[in-house]
Amino acid sequence: MNQLLQNYLVDVEYPEVSGIEQLQMLKRRSELVEVEHTLSLAEKKSLAEADRKLALQADKVLAELSRFVNLENERERLQPQANEWWWYLDVLVRAPALPTHAYQLVMS
Repeated sequence: MNQLLQNYLVDVEYPEVSGIEQLQMLKRRSELVEVEHTLSLAEKKSLAEADRKLALQADKVLAELSRFVNLENERERLQPQANEWWWYLDVLVRAPALPTHAYQLVMS
């Protein structure tokens, strides 16, 4: 398995680690964008599941991250690509939740 992916899979398991480590995780996820096309189908599935975990834990990650950096300012500084949604955890946390039944309808 891709080492960068392995590290990211571990990262998302610990949403309460320091904000510095969370920032490194977000940067690592951005590095994965560059190699995503080389990942196997199994690795892509693992990446998708890790992304799902990150999204579900966005509030915990953001709480720790906010102790070290303002994510909005960091976004402006780094200018992430449009598809790098993980740099928008602060926006994600404020977004209304999609009702479970609506999600199930969409996925059917």
